[in-house]
Parts: sequence; C-alpha cells; structure tokens
Amino acid sequence: MSPNGMLKDPNSCAFRTSRVCRIEISTDFQGLGSENVAAAKRFGVRQLAAAFAARACSSRCRKQAAGEGKRQQAAALQSPPKRAAPQAPGRLAAAGRRIFGPLLVGFVLFLFCGAQARVLASCGQGRENHPRTHDADVPTLLRTAQDALGRNDFATAAAALKQVVDAQPTLTVAWFNLAYAYTGLHKREEAVASYRKTLELDPNLFEARLNLGILLIQMNNPQAALEHLEKAATLKPDHLRAQLYYGRALALTGQTERAEKQYQTVLRLDPSLASAQYDLGQLYLQQKSYQEALGSFQKASERDPALSQAQLGMALAMEGLKDEVNAVVHFEQYLAAHPDDQETRFHLARLYLELGKNQQAYDGLQSVHRLKPETPGLAAALGDVCSLLKKYPEAEKFYREALLAMPADPDLRRALGRTLLEQEKLSEAEAEYRTALKGDPRNREAAQGLATSLYRQKRYPETIPLLEALVSAANSPAILVFALATCYDNLHVLKKALANYERFLQLSNGQSPDQEWQATQRAKLLRHQLGK
Repeated sequence: MSPNGMLKDPNSCAFRTSRVCRIEISTDFQGLGSENVAAAKRFGVRQLAAAFAARACSSRCRKQAAGEGKRQQAAALQSPPKRAAPQAPGRLAAAGRRIFGPLLVGFVLFLFCGAQARVLASCGQGRENHPRTHDADVPTLLRTAQDALGRNDFATAAAALKQVVDAQPTLTVAWFNLAYAYTGLHKREEAVASYRKTLELDPNLFEARLNLGILLIQMNNPQAALEHLEKAATLKPDHLRAQLYYGRALALTGQTERAEKQYQTVLRLDPSLASAQYDLGQLYLQQKSYQEALGSFQKASERDPALSQAQLGMALAMEGLKDEVNAVVHFEQYLAAHPDDQETRFHLARLYLELGKNQQAYDGLQSVHRLKPETPGLAAALGDVCSLLKKYPEAEKFYREALLAMPADPDLRRALGRTLLEQEKLSEAEAEYRTALKGDPRNREAAQGLATSLYRQKRYPETIPLLEALVSAANSPAILVFALATCYDNLHVLKKALANYERFLQLSNGQSPDQEWQATQRAKLLRHQLGK
C-alpha cells in the first residue's frame, strides 16, 4: 500500500486498471523507438545498478537490458477505497460547505510507473548526469531502497536514498523515490522539497508534477498545487487523473468557470467517469445551483451505484431545492453506507425536527450524543426535541449542558425557562426568563414566559405591566388579554377587569372555549356589581 493509503477518490473503481507504484528509473522517452519505449517501461533497478557499474553500453546492450527488464515488472499498488466524512453539520449552507470541503480535499499521494516509467536513454547521458563516486555504493543502496519500498519500510528506503542523493545529487529517480518515502513517513515538507529537486533536474517529469500537485492539495495549498497540476495536464492531455485533479485545483482556488470547463474536458475523455460528475456536482452545490448539482450527482450515482457520497450530494441539493422529504430519503441511504458519520446523522436529525418527526430526531440525536457529546449545538437540539416530546426533566438536563458552552445565550435561557415552567419550578423559571430578557430585551417569548411565571405565583401587580405591554402589540394572542383581565379581577380592579373580559370575548372567536365561558360568566357578574 502507498504512503497514507491510496488517493481518496469516490470513483476509484474507474481507475482500477491503472497500475500505480514508484518510478524506478527516470529519464526521457524522446528519441526512442516504440520498441525501446516498451522496453524502457519495464526497465528495473537491477538494470540501473548495472549501468552504474558498467559506466558505458552500446545500443545492443540497452536492448539486452530491456529484454531482461521484461521479466521484472514493477509491483503495482491497488487503490483501496476510503471515505472522507463530512465535517461539522448545520443547516444547508454549512452542509454545502461540508460536502465541498473534505470530500474534495481528502487527497492522498499516489505515484505512477508502468507506462510512465523512464530510463536512461544512453550511457553517455549517464556519464553526464551521474559522475562516478567512491563515497557510496550506489547500486547497493538503490537495491536496498527498492526492497524497502516494496515492503513499505519507508524509513529504511529514505535512509538509503538520502545517501544516494548525497553521492549522486543529479540522480532524478533517487530524488523522486525519496519524495515517495518521505510521504510514507508523513514528512510532507521534506517530500515537497524532494519533488521540487526532482523537477529542477527534469522539469517535464509528469509523475513528479502530478504527485507534487496532489501533495500540495493534501497540505491545503491548492494555489501552489495549481502550477504543477496544470503542467501535468499539459504534458498528458489524455491522462484522466491529471485532468481531473487539475479541475479540482481550479475549484479549490475559486476558479469555478474554469473548473467547470475542466470537468467537462474530463467527461469528454471518459463520459462514464463517475468521479468527474461527482466533482461537477460539488462545484454546482457550492454555487447554489441546486438543480444542476442534483443532475450531476444523479449521473454519478447511475454510473457508479457504489458511490455513496453521491447520495449525500443529492440530499443536500434536494434540501437546497426545499424538497426536504426526498432529501431525507437520500440522507438515510447515505448513512446506511456510512453509519459512523455522526456529523451527517446530526444534520439529518435536525431535519427530522424541522419536519415534525420528533421521535426520529430524538433517536438520531441520542445516537450522536453517545459517541460525540461535545458536538456544537447537539445538547441544545436534544433539549428542543425532549421538550417537544414532553420529556421535561431530560430537556432541562440538556439545556443546562448547552448553557455550559454558551452561558449568555438568551434563547437557551428562554428555552430552559419554559422547561422549568412546565415542571412548575416557577422561581427558577422566572430567573431564567429575566436573564434571557437582559440579553435580549425585545424577546417577546421571554417576556411572555416571565409574565406566566409571575402569574402562576399570583404576583399580579408585577404581572400586569408585562401583560399590558404584550397585549398592546399587533396580533397579540387573545389569551393574554384573558390573563390580564383575571389579574385585574383578582386585584378587584373591576372596571379594567370587565373591559378586558369583553375585549377577550371579541378577539377569541371560539379559539379558547373554556376561557370564553369563564369570561362570559365573570363579565355578567361584574356588570351587575358595577350596576351596568
């Protein structure tokens, strides 16, 4: 397996026939005949060592070496599928950033050989670029490095290759494979430096351009990667991976129009390539072109049914189109393939909550809380759904947990106050509502909650100013007028009590039949007492 695993690609099966490994020999194919090129592709380290030992060979010798090389194919590294999960969820905007973030940036370095391997075209070239040294046994070191890389012993390979480049500082292949070994050791800066040295020696080495570009993207430096991926795409216009990653670099650097054209170029090369449709869908999703994004994700899924990330893309596109019901279906299909993706599960639970599917929301949120209780916004969401399910003690627990992270949040204070009010914890509810109003004096819900807590404590003189302010607003609930009437009635302010009972009866119109009956009876009695 290559360093850090193979390139994370949602459509890795499309490249399953591409053989990937280290470059073992490095020079140019230009000027070689087709037979020589075919032989060069299979030229191995053993032949390179022999070239160093002999220091000279004829055309016939090179043909013999190529014939020997046919029996020594480089070991290929198969690309294992690997998913990059979305990051922190939220509502649609955050979710759009989520799919366009790690799914696009989660690249891992890969290296090509086979058709891309290069050999020393002549021993004369070898004499020019690789002066003889007595300080190191270069052929032995190269064999040591090759064997170590074959078993993924990157430390041993790096040590041997470092000695090689110290002895032969213009040996392109050694610098290239040293970069590969550093990548396996997660020494990215050293790998970048080695690739740059490789390109100083051979600016047109396609493999180094491509690998360096991908490594820079992995290091979140797409701007620096762009130059190398553009060069790689120019060197091999028909190379799918080079063209695809060039498109990704353009997208990551905000060049959306060019990125879209580049993805279309990739699809002309291979219309069946699901990963290109997938990346195009992500580009449209970032631009909030939800209908186009949906079409691209659907095509990607049709071309590769195993591409579960396309289900997530379709879900987000449908959510953007306000088709939440069908979005839920695709979120569920994606999570069936990725049950450990707690961020997306959290997002789906919040969508359940918006659709009124409170039990499904509760189950999903509890699942996330068991594994990632520190997820931002999770405790507050659990408080909301528990409150809706009338699980008030549990709601109180989660709201208090949420307030540990955001103690000054007035909406959380209001929500906790309501939960306490439902449990008849009146003085605690009052305190939470007052704190909420300090943070947001215009919060009508907090003001109404405070009035309710005071009313239930029969503190009518404190309740009346709050209710007077609330009922003076347009579209105020009629039931508040009834509460104001009963406050005046309990304080024996009969005229104001009667006026508010009558006003309530005019506004209610059958909305609150029990209170309407009470208001009717009290109004009759008060009229009699007032002599009306």
